[in-house]
Amino acid sequence: MSHYYEPSQKDVKSNPKKITYTIKDITFKFTTDHGIFSKDHVDDATHLMLNNIHLKPNQKVLDLGCGYGVIGIVLNIIYDAEVTMIDINQRALEYAEQNVIDNGSTALVINSDGFSEITDETFDIIISNPPIRIGKQKMYAMFLQAKKHLNIHGALWLVMHKKHGALSAMKYLEQYYDVHCVEKTKGWHIIECRKALTD
Repeated sequence: MSHYYEPSQKDVKSNPKKITYTIKDITFKFTTDHGIFSKDHVDDATHLMLNNIHLKPNQKVLDLGCGYGVIGIVLNIIYDAEVTMIDINQRALEYAEQNVIDNGSTALVINSDGFSEITDETFDIIISNPPIRIGKQKMYAMFLQAKKHLNIHGALWLVMHKKHGALSAMKYLEQYYDVHCVEKTKGWHIIECRKALTD
């Protein structure tokens, strides 16, 4: 059985479907499929994060683990952000590219295992609904690596549930200059981790 955080979904039968998502009075149209996270609707955690993050125009954003592209496309359209979207799931990337076109987005889609294809590029915001099932060790390593790809005063934004280890993750993330919970709703924690001037 293949999982959405694995590169290949060749063992998962394809059955594309179209969904809509409305936020800030803008309706987006997405095509999804089996083998992609939250294929039937935009999940509550992603919706909560998108309702709590506010960007300045033209900020440079990395959507880490983009799936079929919801976060990156929404931030690109609403805030005119310069967005790069990365994922390891080839099927998700194909739909992300299609969804970029269908929504009139300018986001860039890259096949990347974590930061493997990002090299020295840095961002104002790195945002992720992280793949909990890859395991704490890999997930925490990804969080720490994100710090190297943030501009001065940049921030890593995450959404995690208390039962999935949000509190212990915040403790680990104290390696950042400032870590705080922006919003807590039904166990979900929206976490902002800001990089210091001297990092």
